[in-house]
Amino acid sequence: MTETFEVMAASADIFEDLNAFIVCLAEEEDGSGRRLEIQQALSFDEQDRRNGMDTYCLSNESGASHYGGVQSWALTNGVLRVDLDVSASNSLGVAGYEVVLRVPPPEIQKVMEGLHRILGGPSR
Repeated sequence: MTETFEVMAASADIFEDLNAFIVCLAEEEDGSGRRLEIQQALSFDEQDRRNGMDTYCLSNESGASHYGGVQSWALTNGVLRVDLDVSASNSLGVAGYEVVLRVPPPEIQKVMEGLHRILGGPSR
């Protein structure tokens, strides 16, 4: 089942203190409610590589996380669609996401650039 929700808060930023670049989409302006976070470390060490953690990580509001797993994504007309592979779907409890971005166009652009940075170009 695809999780659908509207986002009132969106960001895509570098967090040097966390060694991560994070795209965060939250249902409520204060960051609460349903949430999808896509993050990637700024650098990886040998342990990350050995453990298969040298990729991006998906997390949701329940704290469930999964490394990798995006089969495809597209951001069109303010709607982000993310399809997950079976492993990510099992970890996160959803087949994918359809997120309506109710944020200003500059924030949507920033999210698009952040997704490109982490996931590569969109696929349809």
